Amino acid sequence: MKLQRRSAYISRNLQAQSAFRQILEAQGVAVEGQSLIHFRPVPFAEVPDADWVFFYSPRAVRFFLGNLPQPLPAEVRLGSIGPSTAQLITDLGYEVAFTGTGEPGATAGAFLKAAKGQRVLFPQARHSRQSIQRQLGDSIESIDLIVYDNQPAEGFPPRCSEVLVFTSPLNAKAYLSRHEMLPGQKLAAIGNPTASACRRFGKEPVVASAPSEEALAQAVLHCLGEEKE
Repeated sequence: MKLQRRSAYISRNLQAQSAFRQILEAQGVAVEGQSLIHFRPVPFAEVPDADWVFFYSPRAVRFFLGNLPQPLPAEVRLGSIGPSTAQLITDLGYEVAFTGTGEPGATAGAFLKAAKGQRVLFPQARHSRQSIQRQLGDSIESIDLIVYDNQPAEGFPPRCSEVLVFTSPLNAKAYLSRHEMLPGQKLAAIGNPTASACRRFGKEPVVASAPSEEALAQAVLHCLGEEKE
């Protein structure tokens, strides 16, 4: 298998208007996007009482708000880990009371100021890292609600792109546990947890400056020696 120069693979199913795709293709970089994780809903019959519902991802928003067995009480406030998650909440017709930066450390500290001592429901994946809950500990009353399952895909082929971009620890593990990297191939990671997953396989990635498609595209350009000043 031969390395394909000036190309990038990202472990995410990309929309046609994806910023990651647009930025890189404008620089002549071929882009391929496909998630290495399968997702399926986990039904829930009721929603526990809570002061807040906090979402870790747009996917958690879809699986929770799209499958509510009854409307949320009006007094329940909604929080999100970052802007893209908050945007989907708004698009679905709900008000967002708290929006984090997308970075777990800074987000946890800011959210604590709003939710200290309160009951917070976390709709999440079965294999969630629970990054906010772990940092807040006993400062809030945390309630888990599994709303979807996430499992590594099977039988996917190795990628010959010059840069491999992983968007979660589970995606990184799914790939690196099955395939060897090609000579000259480089890695980029969406954040420190994903970078740590890469390091467990002896690989050192470039870490994006923010959990956004724009930052991921810049990380690819950095790997290619073409980052913007």
